[in-house]
Amino acid sequence: MKSSKVFVGVCLILLGISILSACKGGKASDPQGTVTTPAQADEEVAPVEGEAATPAAEPKDGSTTLILIADGITTLEPYRMARIHPDGSVASHLWDTLTWLDDDLRVEPRLAESWTLVNDLTWEFALRQGITFHNGEPLNAEAVRFSIERAQSLAGSVETFAEDIGLERVEVVDDYTLRLVTSQPVANLPFHLAFLEILPPVYYSETPLDQLAVAPVGSGPYRLDQWIPGQGVVLEAISTYWGGMPALPRLVFQTVPRVEERLAALRDGKAALVTDLSPTVADGWDSQTGRLQGIESTKRIFIGMRVEAGSPLEDKRVRQALNYGVNVEQVVDNWLGGYGQPYGSWVNPPADNAELPPWPYDPDRARELLAEADYPEGFTTTLRTPAGVYCRDVEIAEDIAQQLGAIGVIVEVEAVDWTDFVYQMLSGDVPPLFLLGLNSRGDGLEDLKNVSATFAFCPTGWRSEPFEDTLKQALDTFNESARLKLMLDAQMIAYEEAPWIWLWRQYDFYGIGQGLDWTPRRDGLVYLYEPPADSLKGTE
Repeated sequence: MKSSKVFVGVCLILLGISILSACKGGKASDPQGTVTTPAQADEEVAPVEGEAATPAAEPKDGSTTLILIADGITTLEPYRMARIHPDGSVASHLWDTLTWLDDDLRVEPRLAESWTLVNDLTWEFALRQGITFHNGEPLNAEAVRFSIERAQSLAGSVETFAEDIGLERVEVVDDYTLRLVTSQPVANLPFHLAFLEILPPVYYSETPLDQLAVAPVGSGPYRLDQWIPGQGVVLEAISTYWGGMPALPRLVFQTVPRVEERLAALRDGKAALVTDLSPTVADGWDSQTGRLQGIESTKRIFIGMRVEAGSPLEDKRVRQALNYGVNVEQVVDNWLGGYGQPYGSWVNPPADNAELPPWPYDPDRARELLAEADYPEGFTTTLRTPAGVYCRDVEIAEDIAQQLGAIGVIVEVEAVDWTDFVYQMLSGDVPPLFLLGLNSRGDGLEDLKNVSATFAFCPTGWRSEPFEDTLKQALDTFNESARLKLMLDAQMIAYEEAPWIWLWRQYDFYGIGQGLDWTPRRDGLVYLYEPPADSLKGTE
């Protein structure tokens, strides 16, 4: 996950990472505890030198796999690429990381073939040997050290690995062994390494920044063939890739904002994969087009509540009442075609607390709690929502406002442009209620941090010392079962305190062409590398 602890970094996160997907034909999808933009209009941009005028929209032979996306890539500087998709989807093919999240979001070795906890503050990593970057530079411990330091020093970087783990220093033991020393115990440190792209030191220290943003070099399974900013990226397979030559020789990520055009390309057999589809596309889906595949994602939609002294929301009974006052299943059925999974725990499986059910709809109990909190007649408040970022976001906000009105809470809905929404929040203009979404890469500790007062972007202002203490203990605990127990306890505390109106996990939808054997990931990353024998099962 890339999330920053400074104002500029948070701006970039909000504008680029993970407020969730909309009814796409606009957009808005995607890291972890982070937030996404609507689709931007394509700009008139000159191709990178040596490119054709446009990427190949149609496969000329069976060698090209065309992936149609809603948003364009705006940079190929890995430490300024914020969104899981499409940024991370492209980046994951160009660069390698020390660790990797598999399709079930479990940490596995990548460039680091093994790691050892030396003591509570020191991790040692053994690198795979014999790997070179695409330009021939050796991939070694010095390259890792360089990459970590560059991520910290690069202006505008949204890669905050060092801050996230409290990194004190990197120790190069030998060419293929390094140690990371932290200022506090970090039980999930290998997880964080899954998002730090490793770069060739000579190339990235001697090449001008403007050139690096358009001519990247990595060690991944593909290299850049051509790129038109905001329009398309063409990737060519590396035959000597250390993990095995990619089965798909040529990938084209092409930006097509209009969902109808993306689906038409799939229907005509031009596109192999169409991303950024809304739940409503399931209505009337033509199976001849290809297969439609949906997946319950790690992305959580919620309404945050600003906890301020003197506000009705300062009282947890009021916050609980608002949870009882929203019929989440009805909202999902009304506006999302039933595709949205209500949740009690915002922490994704397997670290979620299964004892926390979604809050039931109980308007009578809501009124009782309001009366207990000395608001028997309710009160008036404001719910701010971005307009056109999430699927039916304004209609959903208005529906929820109407439901809360039934328990005596009069809610004025304020729908604003996404850019205004972001900057209002970052400037401290946080309304009592706000509709928002956070993505996740599946790590329970990182999910827990989303409601913590220490989270880089925590607009609720809620702080519970029991919660913070329990979270801190979990972060410091290396014993897996003991850590899980603490995480479950922390979830129980936050659930009862209710700093959010817990809504639903979003579903993501993809159109997949005949012959492409690909399964969506819950985190939204589109990753197509497979060794030849495993990639296109059943194709001729």
